[in-house]
Amino acid sequence: MDELYVSKAKILRGQIVTKLYSTYGEDITLNVLKGMLRYTGECRESEIKKAMYYLGGEQKRYIKLLLNEDNYMDSRVWLTPAGVNLAEGDLSDVGVDMNE
Repeated sequence: MDELYVSKAKILRGQIVTKLYSTYGEDITLNVLKGMLRYTGECRESEIKKAMYYLGGEQKRYIKLLLNEDNYMDSRVWLTPAGVNLAEGDLSDVGVDMNE
């Protein structure tokens, strides 16, 4: 796999965790998250969807996603306690770049 692509995916995951941490205590829609990411340059829905699968996967569980069957981008998302630990630096994940 292309190293640049992998690096961008890791950065996007870190930015998502950071943005969700800034709204901790509230769930937001993926559309709102996309708007928050617009200023970072990464806001394609397909990339956000891939990041959601990674961050919410069975082994990770950094986020909780309440899926909207009619419109994926209207799904609600929030950080789990493990996601908060990741955002605060208590956990590390090789697939999430929290330094950006």
